[in-house]
Amino acid sequence: MDANTKRINHIKVKNTIANLEKNNMKAVYVETKEEALTLFKTMVPQGSYTATGGSMTLRDTGIMDYLMSETDYHKEYKDAYSASFYVLSANAITEKGEIFQVDGRSNRVSAMLFGPENVIVVAGINKLVPTLRDAAIRVKNVAAPINATRLCMDTPCTKLGHCIAPTMDEDSLFANGCQSEGCICCNSVLFRRQRTKDRITVILVGEDLGY
Repeated sequence: MDANTKRINHIKVKNTIANLEKNNMKAVYVETKEEALTLFKTMVPQGSYTATGGSMTLRDTGIMDYLMSETDYHKEYKDAYSASFYVLSANAITEKGEIFQVDGRSNRVSAMLFGPENVIVVAGINKLVPTLRDAAIRVKNVAAPINATRLCMDTPCTKLGHCIAPTMDEDSLFANGCQSEGCICCNSVLFRRQRTKDRITVILVGEDLGY
């Protein structure tokens, strides 16, 4: 990434962090995935009760390895509700300070909404978008097709390369029209504001991570 791109990204990140904090969420920026891992280890002590939502970002950063080897990591979905730290990535984060999540089984969004004492969202710069509309379009055309392919789901997006409803308007909100049994876009949640201040922490990383 050249210096000019970094400069513009830093402006977007600065605005996003300010807006996340206005919405009662902690936010911090690091340049690299190595810095993200170092920071994460200071936030989540060894032996902590942890759980995760599915995330390639956690694997890319080495956070998943740390959780599995150094913490009391719980794999069962329902165990997540009692976790001291629930860790996941985001499908998209808007510059308005909103986190947009789309889920199939809904274990990620349900745990993120209620239960765990602390939620940590780790996201690369590629997840940052201007608006909710851009967030939905990103999921439709990037995150969903790639993740559905990764999970070997027989869905329209794995064949088309994009959602069956690739735009975002009143007639094609989110995954409208997809009736696949393997649909990974069953529920969409916008985390606009937190009532419990600083329960959610966002670590933004200045690299492309995950899908």
